[in-house]
Amino acid sequence: MPPNLALCLGLALALYAVWRATRTDGGFSLSLLWPTLWYMVCASRPFGTWMMEWNLRIPLISDLGGEGSPMDQFFYLSLTFLGWRTLARRSFSFAQLFRENTWAAALLILMAASIAWSDYSFTSFKRYIKVIGSLTMALVILTDERPYTAIQTVLRNCLYFHLPLSIVCIKYFRAIGIEYSFTGSSHFWQGIATSKNTMGQVAMLAIVYFSWDLVHHWRTLGWRRVNTLYLVMSVYLLKGSNHGVSKTSILVALLAACLLFTLYRLRAREDSLLRFTKLSLVGGLTLVGFIVTHSIVAFDDDSFLGTIVKLFGRDITLTDRLFIWQDMYRAASGNPLLGVGYGGFWIGRTANIPWNTHTWVLGQGHSGYVDTYLQLGIAGWVILTGVILTTHRRLVAALATDFDFAAWRLTLFTVVLFVNLTETTLLRGDHHLWFIFTACIWQVPAPATAPAWEEQPVEEVQAEEEPQRP
Repeated sequence: MPPNLALCLGLALALYAVWRATRTDGGFSLSLLWPTLWYMVCASRPFGTWMMEWNLRIPLISDLGGEGSPMDQFFYLSLTFLGWRTLARRSFSFAQLFRENTWAAALLILMAASIAWSDYSFTSFKRYIKVIGSLTMALVILTDERPYTAIQTVLRNCLYFHLPLSIVCIKYFRAIGIEYSFTGSSHFWQGIATSKNTMGQVAMLAIVYFSWDLVHHWRTLGWRRVNTLYLVMSVYLLKGSNHGVSKTSILVALLAACLLFTLYRLRAREDSLLRFTKLSLVGGLTLVGFIVTHSIVAFDDDSFLGTIVKLFGRDITLTDRLFIWQDMYRAASGNPLLGVGYGGFWIGRTANIPWNTHTWVLGQGHSGYVDTYLQLGIAGWVILTGVILTTHRRLVAALATDFDFAAWRLTLFTVVLFVNLTETTLLRGDHHLWFIFTACIWQVPAPATAPAWEEQPVEEVQAEEEPQRP
């Protein structure tokens, strides 16, 4: 098949799927266009990167003190301003938001304050702008009249385009869809994402969503849905090439699907539901503590804890991540309490990278928790722990009032926590999983209710005020 024809067919399938879903949901809100565009770009590649792929030359800012191309900066800033405009029309109060989200606000404030002691403050500031933009897009979803439908619409529409276009690029535009190893001896599928790991994360979310959708609508439509085809595509992409399977994404996809389906199975059994959520939190925190401990004090190959690591199909160094983490701890040793500053470490070859003698350059620490310590120190760890515990408590409590929305946010929240064991998505404003994490940890203020006398009909209020006549 000619590559351009395959591309047109992939786009046609995506547009058809969006059209069908829009008819089912009763229309598409224009305000959701902004977070949808934000999420789609964060889950694929920046505009500047696409321009280079298409051989369209645009002025790029250097790695030193820069952050992408002017086109990328304009895109993120424009969506941020459009999001603020949407929130202003909804009479949204940021002051009340911060009062009701103490831990999340503290994390945001610490990230902003740490720019002051970053060695590259201007770069840190520009990266922080993306964090603000990601929060804005998340608030547009959370303040929608139907937030549950809104968050599913944004996720689903991104997947509708991402999956078929990734397959097209892997098969017909291999310069885009394939990533080769440094030796050239092996290759990995990356589709329209930036790496095989990001591609695996997108496919992981797709498996969770489309499997749930298929089960949810099985009685009415059975397999006769376009989402069935998308489920097959997501499994195909998650498998990856023979040389590059994202084991983390496969494990997290299984865990997330089990969590979501178990929540729905226990929906009518409140006691069992609460026990399950508590056990899942304890298990998740135990695993996080296990990995963090291993990053500080490496387990021996033959030890009991080392055997547990190998049971997950990993070598004892977690594919050399252990060496990276040890270097990161040394880099942060100068200020263990507050870290090196948000966004001022991973800047190509220009700063703070002890591995710049290699042909490859690291852009993350391959653990969101170690990266949090690197940038924000022990204070960042403490605040992040507070964010995790309060978010879990709120989402579990919300299962009693808005089960569907709370169950999905709890599942997505858990996905991000597990992915960050061996990958870094925390604190990265332009990462699609940070956008999802933001939509989970922030609780929007409830709309102000009118006083009791305002809710009564006018005739009843007048009747109460008139004195009774004998």
